[in-house]
Amino acid sequence: MMGKFSKGILFGAVVGAASGLLFAPRSGKATRQKFVDELDDWSDLKEDFTDKLDQFKESAAALQEAAEIYIDPFIEGLTQDVENFKFQAEPRLEQIQEQVEKIQSELPEMPETD
Repeated sequence: MMGKFSKGILFGAVVGAASGLLFAPRSGKATRQKFVDELDDWSDLKEDFTDKLDQFKESAAALQEAAEIYIDPFIEGLTQDVENFKFQAEPRLEQIQEQVEKIQSELPEMPETD
């Protein structure tokens, strides 16, 4: 989608520049100079865009490297913490369940109400 948009912008710029040249109230020399100046401006804009795109690619690569370095160890540490918690919690849950069963067995039967 971005490719179509960029092509549309470029096409519009070319058509606009050509229309400006055809309908410009200048002499041939002034028109040629304006055309050269416009081409220089577009060339500078293209270089700026290319530089910014390269910087973006470098930043994305650095972000991907950082993710590869930090995400896997983080997930492994988190998994280990969960396993440790489960290891510590399971005996306690069993003790609680035993106490609940003991209390329930010692309680007198309550009559059911309809």
